[in-house]
Amino acid sequence: MKAVWIRRGYAGVAIAAMLGLAACAPDRVNGWRPTAWPASFAVVTDPPQPLDAAAVAGLDPQRLRIDEVGVQARYTRVFGQGALNDRIEGMVREAIAGRVAASGVAYRPMAFDEDAGMADRSCRRGSTLLPAAELLADPTLGPAGGGGTAVTCDIIAAVGTYIGQRVRVVRSDGADTSLVLYADVATGGVVGAAELWQAGAAILLWDDVVEALRRNAGALSLVPIADPSPDQAALIESALAGTLVAADGSLVLTIGPGFVAPELGALGLPASTVPLTVAVPPASLGTLASVFGAGISAAAAAAVPFAAPAAVPVGIDRVDCGLVPCVALTFDDGPSALTPQLLDTLRDSRAAATFYVLGRSAQSSPDPVRRAAAEGHDIGVHTWDHPHLPELDAAAVARQIGSTRDLLRRLTDQPVATFRPPYGEYNAQTLAAAGLPAILWSIDTRDWAGPSTESILIQGVERPRPGGIVLFHDTQRATVELAPQIIAGLHDRGFTAVTITQLFGGSPPTGGAWRSAP
Repeated sequence: MKAVWIRRGYAGVAIAAMLGLAACAPDRVNGWRPTAWPASFAVVTDPPQPLDAAAVAGLDPQRLRIDEVGVQARYTRVFGQGALNDRIEGMVREAIAGRVAASGVAYRPMAFDEDAGMADRSCRRGSTLLPAAELLADPTLGPAGGGGTAVTCDIIAAVGTYIGQRVRVVRSDGADTSLVLYADVATGGVVGAAELWQAGAAILLWDDVVEALRRNAGALSLVPIADPSPDQAALIESALAGTLVAADGSLVLTIGPGFVAPELGALGLPASTVPLTVAVPPASLGTLASVFGAGISAAAAAAVPFAAPAAVPVGIDRVDCGLVPCVALTFDDGPSALTPQLLDTLRDSRAAATFYVLGRSAQSSPDPVRRAAAEGHDIGVHTWDHPHLPELDAAAVARQIGSTRDLLRRLTDQPVATFRPPYGEYNAQTLAAAGLPAILWSIDTRDWAGPSTESILIQGVERPRPGGIVLFHDTQRATVELAPQIIAGLHDRGFTAVTITQLFGGSPPTGGAWRSAP
């Protein structure tokens, strides 16, 4: 306060002088204004709120619940952003590994009964800001019974080519960590929140933060601010790791309790007991923000709409069936006039499938085969004209498989790596002559026999287990018309519908006969 009193003293002298010399006052200078108070480089503010993830395009939300281990996780992949997705999934894996170690229970993907609500997979807006106890106790966010680990997420930025996500891991033993990541979907670049700033920004920000708090307290002091102590510098450094981007382009950091400076103490302000949020506006970021930070700040300040990446077909995207519960939907005997309708459903439902195609049908109707392959689905051999393979000699089996495989390769310009024997019939000679692994099934819906709608839904939705293979036919109208309901039911149980290639970890088996993933 010393500087303030000095100014008051000078003010008294000036007033007296003016009274004594009023008769000889100088002429008025038009346009004169008093010197402006120096602009503040930072302002005290409220933290920006998370976005509604359901309203942001380009996202692929995920949800896991593993009651045996004691984990529930919500996180969001972004289409085509492998580096970002790997870092987020890595945090989920670490959380799971911690629970496996604590519980002594091995991890395996888990699906649930119907009406489990697992199709609700988006980040729950504001969930990363909830009190830990409330988060753990929420059955849609926390582990069953509340004892274990909850992983939750918020979308915190979606502007221009930039997307930001905060992932929080809360454990019932009190551990509580957050990771804030930003990605540029145009370049694939990913940075942690602290990397929105230049190296050494914590020290440079110290003066600005103290000055913002001093101004917020109503002080007019211009006394130079002393350098921070190591523990106070560390508080600023820690705050950088949670940096958010405001709608006006400001970079916003929230400093944890315990923040104090001599200049604040002189104003009677003790160490903070609650988090302090400070925003650095775009005009002040020139020597503070990194290239990435300046880019996202400029996009936000200009309110540039988010350039969401195009959706990646599920069958082309990387899916880890060791992490999420997967089921392979397979369709035999096509293509048929119904196949395009089924492909529409798979596209709209974000589900992948495998089509075991008859050569004669593909020859007469090639377009659905081309489309299925282009949209990320697996294409496999179902022979040329559906014979009983064990009744054929080796040469005839080789012709049935080879001629169909050659046609499908020409139509799709893709590998054709598996076959399905008609009627599920095969023997050792069949496998040797085919030269491909035989993919059978764990669930036969028997849709070809004209079962009731209820029967198809029971077989297609209720019975599958993680790693299973379900047999349908895209020649059956009932199956094609029920496909939206089947896929919705599987999603609600927690499943991701994948191709045979994805079910087997990205590489189909090289031989043998398989009814499910190992």
